[in-house]
Amino acid sequence: MIERRGDWLSARVGDEIMMMSAEKGNYLGVNEVGARIWELIETPNDIDAVCAALQREFVIEPDTCRTEVEAFLEQMEKHGAVAVTRP
Repeated sequence: MIERRGDWLSARVGDEIMMMSAEKGNYLGVNEVGARIWELIETPNDIDAVCAALQREFVIEPDTCRTEVEAFLEQMEKHGAVAVTRP
């Protein structure tokens, strides 16, 4: 399960999202796919559902999608923006 964490504010700028944590003083910019992942986890969601949605919206192979989503989430965890509960 993937859940948003912290006090991150976000705003869409074109296809990207700019994010700010006032608590941590961090700024992040995420690309179009990262922005879509951020939207998909507005409420807690699981990685399979996120990957399924991305595969419907973007041309990407399932294995590549999962690898890229996991890498994105790992980076977001390091910034304290998400928590991922792994089985």
